[in-house]
Amino acid sequence: MKIQGIEVFVVAVPYTPVIRKYRPKEPYEQPDPIIRIKTDEEIVGIGESGRGGNAQAILQQFRSIIGKDPLELYPDDYESGIMQALYDLQGKALGWPVYRLLGRKFRDRVPVAYWTVERATPEETASEAQVAVQRGFKVMKFHTNPIEENTVARVRAIHEAVGDRIAIRIDRGYPWDLPMVVKIARQLKGYNIECFEDPIPRNDPRLYRLLREKIDIPLAWHIGSMRDALLAVKADAVDYLNVSAKPRTVAAISAISDAAGIPLWLQICGVSGTGLLSAFSIHIGAVTKNAILPGDNLHFVREDDLLNPHLEVKEGFAEVPEKPGIGVELDLEALKRYEVAHYSL
Repeated sequence: MKIQGIEVFVVAVPYTPVIRKYRPKEPYEQPDPIIRIKTDEEIVGIGESGRGGNAQAILQQFRSIIGKDPLELYPDDYESGIMQALYDLQGKALGWPVYRLLGRKFRDRVPVAYWTVERATPEETASEAQVAVQRGFKVMKFHTNPIEENTVARVRAIHEAVGDRIAIRIDRGYPWDLPMVVKIARQLKGYNIECFEDPIPRNDPRLYRLLREKIDIPLAWHIGSMRDALLAVKADAVDYLNVSAKPRTVAAISAISDAAGIPLWLQICGVSGTGLLSAFSIHIGAVTKNAILPGDNLHFVREDDLLNPHLEVKEGFAEVPEKPGIGVELDLEALKRYEVAHYSL
């Protein structure tokens, strides 16, 4: 099997209403390249770069693999969309789902968190929490905005709307300092808070250990390297990790954190991608032993996930695809509908 050509569909898929209200231009300012790599055996590999991916850089890198056998390439060496397409090709050629290429499968379904935008009002946040509970999600994440009181008001609004039926993950979107975090944590005592993610800057990890001693809310770092994982473990800085990385780096971070008894969640997709990137992330979640916390696979915050059939989240879980490759199919009509540019080689 030899690689012959590539198609790049650059798409702009709007967000769902509450998020679109505050981020109306983002999908168009940072469109998302989705690729199809073609081979001489008519096997096609698909992948997604994510929000803001560079189509010209993808084409330039692709030129280096034209004529090569995808089974002889190491996917993690390449840009995200190409990497996924190579894993997809390898899986399809072998008749294996991607997770079999990545390691031992620990779970048949992967937990997923809900999410809403940082500028949502307390009322909008409460409404989103009701949607999350109705759909079976167990964790809801939101980013903070600059107004300190808004964080507390949003948590209270969630509690008034759904009680303790959903845990709240709070990701600092704007600078906080240690005294402010302590103050907010005290105001949130008694509410169902899963964790604070990156509540203060990480330039001095010792402050995180001090913060852990002062508050009861678990702390998490959002990381993407083995170095940061080691730093978190050595400094006794966190209770959890949020990991954004390629599969082999995720595996290394998992080994480090699991040895230290630190669970993690994955943010391979986040709000950056559609159903394809989310499906790829689910394969990684299936083989990551300590990825037991609901991940940020947020394809459902777009008005279309670009898959046929759609990638479903039921009761807060996504089933691990079992078909060869990534195990999902692109909706080509939807791609054309949201396409803002198209390239091919």
